[in-house]
Amino acid sequence: MLWQPGVCATWTRVGAACDDLTPASRASQQWSLHGLWASRPQQLIASGMEPKTWWQHGCFWFQNQSTAPHDSCSLPSLELSPAVSSELSANMPMRKVCLDRHEYYKHEACFGEKPDPFFQTALRLLGDVNASSFTAYVRDHRGQWVKRNDLLRAYTTAFHLPNAESLELRCESSDNHSGHELQGEGTILTEAWITIRANALQEFPRPGAFMAGRKGNCAKLIHILP
Repeated sequence: MLWQPGVCATWTRVGAACDDLTPASRASQQWSLHGLWASRPQQLIASGMEPKTWWQHGCFWFQNQSTAPHDSCSLPSLELSPAVSSELSANMPMRKVCLDRHEYYKHEACFGEKPDPFFQTALRLLGDVNASSFTAYVRDHRGQWVKRNDLLRAYTTAFHLPNAESLELRCESSDNHSGHELQGEGTILTEAWITIRANALQEFPRPGAFMAGRKGNCAKLIHILP
């Protein structure tokens, strides 16, 4: 998930995705959709592929071990129903720079699911998070610096979890967007990655659906931009 105000302040190549952002925008009051990423296919696990390689290539691995194109808008447009397309546009500002195409072709196309059900699932999961007290905490603290541990506590409280090992908070510095593989600590909140068991998507957000993921890079104090 993306915290769009932080993204717009720190990321490059966001183009029109930030043109209409104001403190009153939906994307300034709740998380925006980044994607829904499947783990390595079983055949690649069996072949010994490391997780880092999978995250770098995704489904493009099956196309002569290539990577996603620099310009996501060069990928074919997606066939989406009007309802899904409308909801996706409302919840994914980065669709203006073709993030939807990148997410589908890199993370889902090789699994065979069509774009509509893929994004329906992703939007449902996003909606569950945005309806939670975790998102309310982030929204209520816009423009403030918060303790990282307080933000993690808001997460565990919202989803009745014993710990926050399933949450990767990602932060950037105003002068350094470090990309997919973060380098060093950041202070500006940009993303939250939640790790969900592959066989428990329908159970989310029940506690049993969560599993431990990667650690984030946010400093002890985090700035939530409005």
